[in-house]
Amino acid sequence: MGFKSRVLRKEVWSKKDYYLAARCGSSETSHPAMKRLSRLAGQVSSILDMGCGEGTRLNLLAKRAQKAVGIDISRKAIELAKKKYPKLDFRQGDLEELPFRNESFELVYCAFVFEHLESPETALKEGIRVLRKGGSLLIVAPNFGAPNRASPPFKGNRIIKLIRGFVLDFFPKSGLNWNKVEPIATSEKYEIDWDTTIEPYLGSLIKFLQDRGLLIEYFSSCWREELLSASFIQKFFRFLGSRFIYPFYLWGPHLLVEVRKEG
Repeated sequence: MGFKSRVLRKEVWSKKDYYLAARCGSSETSHPAMKRLSRLAGQVSSILDMGCGEGTRLNLLAKRAQKAVGIDISRKAIELAKKKYPKLDFRQGDLEELPFRNESFELVYCAFVFEHLESPETALKEGIRVLRKGGSLLIVAPNFGAPNRASPPFKGNRIIKLIRGFVLDFFPKSGLNWNKVEPIATSEKYEIDWDTTIEPYLGSLIKFLQDRGLLIEYFSSCWREELLSASFIQKFFRFLGSRFIYPFYLWGPHLLVEVRKEG
């Protein structure tokens, strides 16, 4: 765990109100990611929620699973989860060093967590490690790293980001290569995603997973989740993306990827 994570863990992720606010999002079942997770969860007996928060999402998905485990770096999150859902298995731990044996779970997912990590590549590799052969890994996060988007803490030039990102879509680098940002959340003041530390991007995530031999079952940038108040240019990009024109179909508001570990 790096310096940023230690500060956030102390000043932001230790607050009960943070997780009570997050509970609303975790309860949202209409999002395409939750629909896919619900289908997958009904087919497996073991589930791991990487970055479980206060446990609401895992509770919704774990109805049929014999083994459902949630892990989170925050002591407060695990305390709240254990209190509200005592029948589930919640553990405090680092996603970059999971305390599980290889191939322990049939379904591993990470929902709106990668944007808060300092080393998402390491966490991804850990998620793949504990996933059983034939099992499914699902990732959903804000698509802040898309050329047309930015996280609340982003302080760079949006035009330069757009041009650079467009070029990188055609000439990608190795690894995730996600842009790091300085979180602006404090113990006194917080708004959604002010605790972002890195900007995930669907395009590089797909390549990263494919390079590791995982089979892409489904991906989307969730253009249908775009805000009604989006700018004209954003709506134009959505128009191009809806016609599956590269790279614009990768530029929606959320990244969603489902992969299978072949064996």
